[in-house]
Amino acid sequence: MIGNTIKELLTSRKMTAGELAKRIGVPVQTLYSIIRRDNMKIDFDVLLRICEVLEVPVESFCGPERTASGPTPEEYALLGKLRELDSYGRETIGFLVDRELARVTRERGSRETPRGRIIPLYRTPAAAGYASPALDEDYEDYAVSGDCEADFAVRIDGDSMEPVLHDGGIALVKREAISNGDVGMFFVDGDMKCKQYVRDNFGNVYLLSLNRARADADVTIPASSGLTLCCFGKVLLDRRPAIPI
Repeated sequence: MIGNTIKELLTSRKMTAGELAKRIGVPVQTLYSIIRRDNMKIDFDVLLRICEVLEVPVESFCGPERTASGPTPEEYALLGKLRELDSYGRETIGFLVDRELARVTRERGSRETPRGRIIPLYRTPAAAGYASPALDEDYEDYAVSGDCEADFAVRIDGDSMEPVLHDGGIALVKREAISNGDVGMFFVDGDMKCKQYVRDNFGNVYLLSLNRARADADVTIPASSGLTLCCFGKVLLDRRPAIPI
């Protein structure tokens, strides 16, 4: 587009490419390359000198066919003004631009909502033992945000995990290994339980109720028992609950 525009301006002013090249201080071969290769990049200082000699605003080289990635006329105008500033002025403008970019990025992030997705919500904790839901299994579709890490959800039965997980509430679970203090979904003695996992230095495992008034629901698996504990995932919580002493 720049090359065609220069050619049209030269014709309208009855000026040769050689004359223009001499007046803007570039080799005539360079100017011919700019004119012939319409998409050739051109130094902004050279473009400003061309505009000065041909007596046209820089916006003349930003027509409607300008590519989406190219500068707009307003951007060209701002760049021209920036070139007139001293180092202090440029540093000040750079600081303001950085601050405004950070503000725009924050506001854009607050407006954008991740696309939601669907995970299975098991109606009873025992149903969560399935690796993947089938049509006849005890689950329903449950919508979560697109950035939610949960693989499935479980409806809590009972008050043993109060006040973190409420009776009838929904726990979001990710199928991953757990660490000491994490709350997980466990298969114990033919039943699915939601408990806090604690393992001592001797290999004994304790599945604890967060509601210590329901300590009767705790499960202890001694290392010597030979029992294998099956964990189906980690319950996603804002923070890891304190381990009861």
